[in-house]
Formats: sequence, structure tokens, C-alpha cells
Amino acid sequence: MTTKIMPLTEDMLPEAGSLLAQRHRRHRQELPSLSKRFENIDVATTALTKLFENKQASGYAAFRNQKMVAYLLGDNTSEPWGRCGWVRLPGSALTPDESPMLLQDLYVKLGEDWVQRGVFIHHTYLSVAEPELVNAWFGLDFGKERIDAMLDMKELAIPPIKIPRGIKIRRAGKGDNSRLSGMSHIIFRELEKAPYWHPTPPEVWDELKEGWGELADDNTVDTWLALDGDETVSTIASWSTMHPDEDSETDMHADNNVVTFSVAATQPTARKRGIATAMTWMCLAHNREKGFEYCYTNWISPNLSASRFWPRFGFQEVAYRLTRNLNPMISWTREA
Repeated sequence: MTTKIMPLTEDMLPEAGSLLAQRHRRHRQELPSLSKRFENIDVATTALTKLFENKQASGYAAFRNQKMVAYLLGDNTSEPWGRCGWVRLPGSALTPDESPMLLQDLYVKLGEDWVQRGVFIHHTYLSVAEPELVNAWFGLDFGKERIDAMLDMKELAIPPIKIPRGIKIRRAGKGDNSRLSGMSHIIFRELEKAPYWHPTPPEVWDELKEGWGELADDNTVDTWLALDGDETVSTIASWSTMHPDEDSETDMHADNNVVTFSVAATQPTARKRGIATAMTWMCLAHNREKGFEYCYTNWISPNLSASRFWPRFGFQEVAYRLTRNLNPMISWTREA
């Protein structure tokens, strides 16, 4: 049976949205913590429309008997560490009776577009509910880079919280800008170490410092600090993933009953004392009391301290960001 691959166009988005809604419905059978809202075709189509409207967006769809059976939609950005191509979590789907090889064929098309534009770092997000697709991308030389995870807080057993001796944990607020900005380097310094070796160029350090400092003035974010005397040694922040922003319509983990954990960092000299553990349990208890049922967070897989920390609280892996770094020599060593 002949398969026809065509560039993805705007008029194809409703059909692609139907595939995405069907995909999400299957995923929720295995991962009930996922938001139900993307089972709605209109919601799924809106997400794809938002992605498609990106000026750097492009994609391909596969048809059989004039019916769409797969699509792949991506975009590309210029980051401080290189030009990156992205297939976001809503950006791919295929019917359950199709071979994952079909998405590989679509990547041949999209990946070539990226390479011709000088985009040599390729990312794709995939659900853990479809391991056969993850394996198909492993077969394309992709590797696991980021873990997206959800925690069901409804029946979570929160143990008695033990705050280490000499540590004070409190909410951050006005006047804590410098305390927070002073923690902004910890995560990127951790990521530059083995075995990740990910660079954060100096030209973005001030931007990160400013962003962390602004959390003290943001009353939509619950930011927590751990103090050892007058020294800030740990922090964590949480906020609703449905906070109005440009990503809310494309974030498949977002819903009104979901809270996000981020900017969790502890000074190296203060680790292994139970400080981050106490802060995490306190934040989980606080957010459950506020009515949230699920907690979302993510971490870099090669960041071994994070990869070993978050699962201890019961976080369940729900999606991966897979990454492939191409040798840029391909731009001048092959024939035109």
C-alpha cells in the first residue's frame, strides 16, 4: 500500500489534531496523571496551530488512501550553545497500527531541512507510554537527555518532616532578590560537570541571575529558602503550570490541578544533610493543602544528583527529551 509524504500545511492541522487526541487518549490509559484536556480534538488542534504559527516551524505528514496516518512538526531556535531543532511533545503522532519506521521516514525529511539551515542539534519529545517509538529514535542515533515526571499527590504519604539542625526554612518574599540571584549559578555549574559537560556561556549568566532574583517579587510563585544562619543554602519554587503564558496551550502536562517544581538547587557545601529533602516534602504538603493533585518536574538525565533525587519522592517518568548532536562538518563534506 503506497504511502505519500507531503509537507504539513495549515489545512492539515485538524486531521493532525485528531491523531494527537487519539495518541493522548492511549497514553492516559497507562499514565492517568496526564491531563485529560488533550483528549479533546479542538484542544489538540489549537496546540498544533500554535506550534505551526512559529516562523521557524516546518513539518511533514504521511498519507495512505488519502488519510493522514502520521505527522511530524518541528521548529528551530538559536541557543547560546548552538542552533537547535525541536519536535515538541505535541509535535508527532501516528496511528497505532503504523510502524514507528514511518516517523523515522518523516524525520529524514525534517532533519534534512534543519541540516540545510545549519541546525545540528536535534531534539524530540516522546511519551514513555510508547517505548517502541523511543526505540525508533534511539535507532536514529538519539539519546535520552531530559526526563519529564509527574507525582500523584492525592494518596501521597508525606513523612514527618525533619529539618536539619541549624537550618531555617521559610517562604521567600520582598527583599530576598539577592539571596535568590546568588543561587542562580548552581544548576548550570552542575550541568557543566561530567558526565553531561553542557556549557552555559558567560553572556547569559547575568540574565539567569536577574531571572532568579525576580522570583522574590512574583506573587504567583511560591519560592522557598533554606538558611544556615544568614547564608542561603537551598531553594525551590512551585507554581501552577496553567499560569497564563505563551506555553499554556502547548504544554501537555499542564492543568488546573497540576503544580510545577523548578529552580531546586542546594549549595554543594550544604548537600547530604537532608535540607533539600525537607524542603521538597514541605512544598509537596503545602501544594496539596492548596488543592493541587499532581506535581510536575523535569531533570537532565546525565545530572546524576537530580536523577537520583526526584524518583525518591515517587515521581513517575512520563516523557523524554531525546537529543542528537550532528557533526557540523556535514555542511561542507558532502556533495551539494
